[in-house]
Amino acid sequence: MAPSSDPAAPRDETDARRSRLAVQANPAERLDYRVTLTQPIPVDSAGVPARAGPAVLVVDYVPDRVVLDPVAFSRYAAALGAMTWPGLEALGVAILDDVNNEAVPRWLRVVVRRGRHRVWLMDRQPGWGDALGLTDGGLTDGALRDPTGAPEPAFGSGDGG
Repeated sequence: MAPSSDPAAPRDETDARRSRLAVQANPAERLDYRVTLTQPIPVDSAGVPARAGPAVLVVDYVPDRVVLDPVAFSRYAAALGAMTWPGLEALGVAILDDVNNEAVPRWLRVVVRRGRHRVWLMDRQPGWGDALGLTDGGLTDGALRDPTGAPEPAFGSGDGG
């Protein structure tokens, strides 16, 4: 199955992908707190050399009414890795859309990294303010440290991914 982040994509493809995500009630709905889920994905994407290894997915979010089930999230990520993606951008957009649709978080950041290729996507509910500073400013200079934990490769290191 070739995934698509195109809004005109067949609903059954999108629904099948999203059905792997499961949610549960937020145990502290009145509080703002941040959840981070990290998962390697052995993704097949066009134009990325095989030596770049698996992609690393990091989903950071501030939950609203529900939280993602971490076990189901691992199965979801594994299923994404079994699909062929045109690039990390399409993969990241699909994940952002899926998590937004299923969990409707107050704030969401999706980072997909493979080798030196890194894609950052963010969204938030209209009107939600980060009064506690949980989002590290999102994509501001102070927040550009890699949430995947990978060290920044040295310039000219030969890591072509």
